[in-house]
This record gives sequence, structure tokens and C-alpha cells, in this order.
Amino acid sequence: MLTELSNFFTSFTAEGSNNLLFLIVGLFVLFFLWLLSLTFFLLREVRWLRRILGDTAASSLREILREHLERVGIVQIKLNDLESLVQNLLKAEKTHIQKIGLVRFNPFKDTGGDQSFVIALLDGKKNGLVISSLHSRERTRIYAKPVKGGQGTVYPLSQEEEEAIQAAQEFNLNHQSSPRGKEKQYKRI
Repeated sequence: MLTELSNFFTSFTAEGSNNLLFLIVGLFVLFFLWLLSLTFFLLREVRWLRRILGDTAASSLREILREHLERVGIVQIKLNDLESLVQNLLKAEKTHIQKIGLVRFNPFKDTGGDQSFVIALLDGKKNGLVISSLHSRERTRIYAKPVKGGQGTVYPLSQEEEEAIQAAQEFNLNHQSSPRGKEKQYKRI
């Protein structure tokens, strides 16, 4: 076996030094490519580790993991607090005024223009009130009536008050349509 190996190397020297030179250059190029690929993968892993470890002052991996677990615990507590706050806000929002309907009209034929109005203010459960303002030449009268479930409860509602309630029930922050066919655009701020 050793003699065969020695014969192989002597054949290279016997045929000329060109073959040995090509072999050495080929091995050098192969080694260089291998070194470049290892360097690329090493640098990629170092960047990944720096991104994961971040700006921790810990000296060992155990301390780094402990710091990250503490941070995750704190974030989880804050997330639980935020979820509870959102649930409370969702429950409370049902009782806030969410829907508004406005109807202008002329109750008396002897006055000019739609000076009188009705505004309906309803919450998410269609409860609230209707405020009516009747304007005449001599005076202005204002009435307030409670609304429960989208219907008048104690006092009968006029046609305009029912239209205002209907407009409030159809109310949308981005687009509000009037029961009389007039459409207005509202921008959310």
C-alpha cells in the first residue's frame, strides 16, 4: 500500500511538475471556498445571536435567559391588565351615547324655515332621550322625553321625534343618512 502511494507521487513528478501544481492550486481554491462558506455561516449566526441577546449586561447564557424570562413575565402581566381594561371598556361603552339623530322641521306654517329641531341621543342599547325644540315667532319651547329600546316610554312621540330616533339607530360615524333623504359625510378625527 505504501509502495503504491509512493509510485503515485513519483508519477506526478515524473510526468512533470504542472500536474502537481494544478493539484495544489485546485486544493487551495477548494479550501478557500470552504473557508468563505464557513465565514458566511458564522457571521450570520453571530448576527442572529446579537439580535436575540439584545442589550443585556449578563455574562452567561443562563443569566440572559433569566433576564428574558423576567421581561416576558412583566409583559404578560401588563397584557393581562390591558385585556381586563378592554373588557371593562367594552361593557361600559354600551351605556355611553353612541347614536345621534337630528331632524329639522317647520311645525308652524306661518313661520319661515326649518327653525325647529329634534335630536335623539341613544346608547348601544337604544336607550336615551329625545330633545325637541319648537320655535315660533313669540317663543321657543324645549321638551325632553326618555327613550327605552328605541321607543318612547312615558310620553307619546311625535313623527319628527320618531324620525330622529330612526336616524340615530342608522347612525354610523363614517356615513350618516337622514330619514328625509339628505346624506351627510362625517370624518372621524
